[in-house]
Amino acid sequence: MYALTAKGMRYIDKYTIDLGVPSPVLMENASKAVVELIQKRFPEKSTRILVLCGSGNNGGDGVCAARWLKHLGYDVLLYFAGNPDRTSEEFLRQMNIYTRTFPDAFIGGLEGDEEDAAALEAKYDVILDSIFGTGLSRRLGYNFIKFIEYINGKDAYKISVDIPSGLNATTGQNMDALFLADETVTFGSYKIGMLMGEGRACCGKVTVADIGLVPSAYDEVPDKLVVCDNAFFRENYNRAILPRPEKSHKGTFGTVGIVVGQGSMMGASILAAKSAYRAGCGLVKILCPRKFMGYFNISIPEAVVVPYKPENGPDALEHFLKEVGVVVIGPGLAENDYGRGLLDVVFRNSTPAVVDAGALNLISRNARSFRMRRCECVITPHIGELARLCGEDIAVVEKNIIGFVKRFSEKYHVSMVAKNDVSILSLIRGNAQQLFVNTIGNSGLATAGSGDVLSGAIASLAAQGNSLNNSLLFGVMLHGRAAERFARTKNGERKMMAGDIADNLF
Repeated sequence: MYALTAKGMRYIDKYTIDLGVPSPVLMENASKAVVELIQKRFPEKSTRILVLCGSGNNGGDGVCAARWLKHLGYDVLLYFAGNPDRTSEEFLRQMNIYTRTFPDAFIGGLEGDEEDAAALEAKYDVILDSIFGTGLSRRLGYNFIKFIEYINGKDAYKISVDIPSGLNATTGQNMDALFLADETVTFGSYKIGMLMGEGRACCGKVTVADIGLVPSAYDEVPDKLVVCDNAFFRENYNRAILPRPEKSHKGTFGTVGIVVGQGSMMGASILAAKSAYRAGCGLVKILCPRKFMGYFNISIPEAVVVPYKPENGPDALEHFLKEVGVVVIGPGLAENDYGRGLLDVVFRNSTPAVVDAGALNLISRNARSFRMRRCECVITPHIGELARLCGEDIAVVEKNIIGFVKRFSEKYHVSMVAKNDVSILSLIRGNAQQLFVNTIGNSGLATAGSGDVLSGAIASLAAQGNSLNNSLLFGVMLHGRAAERFARTKNGERKMMAGDIADNLF
């Protein structure tokens, strides 16, 4: 499943039509998907339905759905909320079919009289929104803003056709008013804007309907994201969650190393270590200052603690890297010259690395050793860290997270995830780049230490024999699924701590 920009969806539509599938057929298929959802949710034919249609193709979808609903015996009122001077050919075709099929049916919004006002003021069980579709790119005028705000205030189950009116399909920007849907039936693919910005808040539950768009068209669209949802995880589970042979020992499942610097926040390293074990690796080794050794022995006795003196930390790390399959550096790492020295050691060696937190902030100040690195690595910045890495204000990055991830990943040839309510991943394979959007998870992940748990999980999957790319992709999904699993407990999202996420990875 993909998420596409408005431009990408236009290409898919045109590609399909050019192959010979008529536009009216696609519109009938789309409308039937909406009607089937309404039939499922509201099987009683006495259900009162208000269909709001604009003057474009999205409005045509709504008119077509209204016709089918009336045909099936529902109590339907069609209301025109578009610009009569800017009607599309498909809208006019559908309106012509509707009026010829139901010549006596009242259509609201055409006269602007008391009957129109009464139609809007009436009580409905369902309101179907097909005013604006994916082509909306301009700010809404005052009348549309007030109209959408009025409709949002009505007590009814609200369904959007393809995308909620007022939402920019590419960016997720609010174009000054948003139809607040309880459910959205979108066609062919997610639209990127439904997952970004204010998209998730206004779409409600999303159903992606297959309306017959030609699958091969997606191969030609460059600006697409692979959607990582629970269905994607289940379908691809075996790519990263490798079988565990019964004839095995701790070495079979790999060793994760955790680097702890002088003056570090030990809790972050403990969470990463615990997470690595919970995700299935056989052994965790923690390189830490001698003065911290007792804390780690008590907090996570399963780990092997390797102490070092301040004066020989870099030398100890050189030896340590030869004893582990993958290393985690950054969680709790102090952002000082000593931390910089440890990070430089990791980058001049060949041990695969997961780089997060303090290490990312050190890179943002001076990226030379990162640019010249010998090791394969993945990075896991949150939005603030991504902004620092890119030398931009966080508000600027938030408006175009995908663009910043794409460019930074390409520039430094590094696979990465930008952690957010919806996370964006870029995987670099040779000269190819593939972008993903992860929708798994919930607000419980917004808790201190959550990122440290993710770093440990990614490293653990890599230690068990996965590529770093696969480990990054599936580590992010496992992390989100753990939050969803814990959220099933009473007030789970509210009371979630990072340790709960680690404990629920499997």
